[in-house]
Amino acid sequence: MTAPLAAQYHEVLIVGGGFGGIGMAVMLKRAGIDDFRILERSNEVGGVWRDNTYPGAACDVPSHLYSFSFEPNPDWSRHFASQDEIHAYLRRCAGKHELARYLRCNAEVAEAAYDDAAGLWRVRLCDGAEFASRILITATGQLSNPALPRIEGLDSFRGPAFHSARWDHGVDLAGKRVAVIGTGASAIQFVPTIAAKAGRLSVFQRSPSWIIPRPDKAYPAWRRTLFRTMPWTMRLHRAMIYTQYESRALAFTRLKGLLKIAAGIPFRRMLARQVADPALRAKLTPDYPIGCKRILLSSDYLATFSRPNVELVTEGIARVTPDGIQTTDGRLHEADVIVYGTGFAATRFLAPMRVTGRDGLDLNAAWAAGASSYLGMSVPGFPNFFMLYGPNTNLGHNSIVYMLESQFAHVLRCLRALRRTDAGSNATRIEVQAAPHRAFNAHIQARLAKSAWIGCHSWYLDEQGRNTVNWPGFTLTYRWLAKHASLGAYQFTRPGRAPHETRVPAPPSTLERMLAAQNRLLLRAVFRPLVGPPLSLRAQRRVVDLLGWLMPAARKVRRERRILGGVPAELALPAVTEVATAPAAILYLHGGAFCLGSPWSHRGLTSRLARAAGMPVWTPDYRLVPEHPYPAALDDALACYEALLASGLRADRIVIAGDSAGASLAMALLLRLKAGQRQLSAGAALLSPMADLRLAHPDIETRAAQDPMLRAAWIRQSLAVYACPPDAFEHAPLKADLAGLPPLLIQAGTDEILLTDAEQLAAHAVACGVPCRLEIHEQRWHVFQLQAAQLASARSAIQTVGEFARERIADGGEGDAHVTARHAGREEVPVPAAS
Repeated sequence: MTAPLAAQYHEVLIVGGGFGGIGMAVMLKRAGIDDFRILERSNEVGGVWRDNTYPGAACDVPSHLYSFSFEPNPDWSRHFASQDEIHAYLRRCAGKHELARYLRCNAEVAEAAYDDAAGLWRVRLCDGAEFASRILITATGQLSNPALPRIEGLDSFRGPAFHSARWDHGVDLAGKRVAVIGTGASAIQFVPTIAAKAGRLSVFQRSPSWIIPRPDKAYPAWRRTLFRTMPWTMRLHRAMIYTQYESRALAFTRLKGLLKIAAGIPFRRMLARQVADPALRAKLTPDYPIGCKRILLSSDYLATFSRPNVELVTEGIARVTPDGIQTTDGRLHEADVIVYGTGFAATRFLAPMRVTGRDGLDLNAAWAAGASSYLGMSVPGFPNFFMLYGPNTNLGHNSIVYMLESQFAHVLRCLRALRRTDAGSNATRIEVQAAPHRAFNAHIQARLAKSAWIGCHSWYLDEQGRNTVNWPGFTLTYRWLAKHASLGAYQFTRPGRAPHETRVPAPPSTLERMLAAQNRLLLRAVFRPLVGPPLSLRAQRRVVDLLGWLMPAARKVRRERRILGGVPAELALPAVTEVATAPAAILYLHGGAFCLGSPWSHRGLTSRLARAAGMPVWTPDYRLVPEHPYPAALDDALACYEALLASGLRADRIVIAGDSAGASLAMALLLRLKAGQRQLSAGAALLSPMADLRLAHPDIETRAAQDPMLRAAWIRQSLAVYACPPDAFEHAPLKADLAGLPPLLIQAGTDEILLTDAEQLAAHAVACGVPCRLEIHEQRWHVFQLQAAQLASARSAIQTVGEFARERIADGGEGDAHVTARHAGREEVPVPAAS
């Protein structure tokens, strides 16, 4: 959306008025955040407990646990509350906390899009109304969109037909022939109730369910009075229920054999007691592992099939006809009413709402391989966006309300952190980074693979067969992560002075500030005075080699000495290569103003980059000056690039990167490739790039005074011995036509001697039509990424470079035109495969 800023602005927008939306609103008020609005698509609050009014609707989690801890209800009438009682509870919560003035009903969201320039979410309703907010929180749940079966002739039926979640109370079932399709959690509640009314009830079952008795009973008046007068007894009762239910996680996630005792034995006993016919018992007995599908609670569902007016149909459905349902055996089951008890589209999170994040990223595209999020709440590419009850936060053993309260706490932690950084450095955006998001979900899927929720097809699984619904552990574990895990998974940023620029504030942690100060002191006291005149280059190299011990390589990365294109090089190999579709690599050109540095001095950076990108990183030990003046280093870089191509790598599977003088070499390499109409790499990442070898910026001395690492005198000394001719077009990127170059990522620090180079290069690239992102890290210096062993900000910056490489390789693998020589006016030349 490109609409102008809507008048209806709020700091926070909450989409949905069920348990999640109401609870989040209460927590925002308690945190002192009063400028928010709840957008509810229906005419009142309640969520699924407003919509699901089918006969017998009730919760399968005990009432005292299925309620807010901050709003206990001593007056629950039964252990398992009915739909109308839960709905009344939610309305009462909204009323008590005066949420009516924050609520807009009949406000269904059509789309939400992040406006990068304004740093706002723009939300459009189905009726055309528009809102804008800094923070967007969705609380639409996983069970809000009814799913209809894909059956031929669904619309041909003459009589009433409806989904259980949209029950038509105007249809009288008394004496009617009723067909029920589906035997899930809703069906086992309404089937016993309507069986007593219907003239004939046919239940179409695709697969039976494991069912255990539902220990429901009314709370006597004295117990409710005790809860009301002595609230601690109610809290104790809730704690006892929680402990009992939480222990069941062991059976679902670790000791699956316990399910045979906890669910299998009670099911078989109840089945034998309630169903006398052996053939019918066989049809009602599941043939899949216990827990693979949701274990249901009912004490009367199985007995319903012993009624003379109830038939269990297990033949497959061929089609729906005007008169009923025809099964695959050719039989027509005539019906007056059809009820679909076919559940919900649980894996279609947020549908049908369209959500678009940073740089136009569509959430459906981000989830092409399956829905995933960090802690079930945050997705890379979607700043200031949180989901409640998102992917992998559903439970098979406990109360989702407990999980929601953990999520409320996490969202408030993030908002408080954003406010703290806002006060200190004007950060306006919080966004989970791709690496922790990816690691978190890999861990979740690994845990799920060992859980009870595998081995059969269920609504837990998406179209790719991934379980994107359930949490594979204890709710206590989730709560600890939500409330106490480091917020280092997130990056706090704000827009820069130009659309392509992003400012990254320094992390606010005390430890980071101490380590940054320590590194500043060390650089200013040791590196800065010893690297540069009057010391000789030979002496400077010894200093750099000694300081290299302070910048150790990352763990789980193997480093090997190799020869690449006749040039000595170091290859950093991550323990796990995650770019799986085809070989890929990063060619990294180290800095040192062409006279210092080596793969050894930069191993802390390159090894972490290999791990972040999930692909090999080649670092050539190119020839240095004064022994080998221009163009020796550039020739070595070109030889290494051509060697990668000759090895079978496609150009669109290579990313070029470099820092300082190495970044200058990277740009020179791209310009030489373009001039020769050669294949261009997928992208280039430039850290503190040297873009003007003349050092003509008037602020060079001022910036040098801020930078604890480099002196302008040293750069001048190095460039003099590099001896690059003034007319060498490769080293004049600020004057060159950059059109056709691949996308660029440029990083620099505010206390950076070459900040002006970075800013001017980024602006020139954008002016030439090159996609370019400029990241300026506040309170950081020249190539601060070298201090990644100590600084979280340096590790985060390297992680961003790694993600950039992943993105460029992924796009290149789809034939992105940016990576070929086509931009230089020549069709792409196929790269031969490795022999």
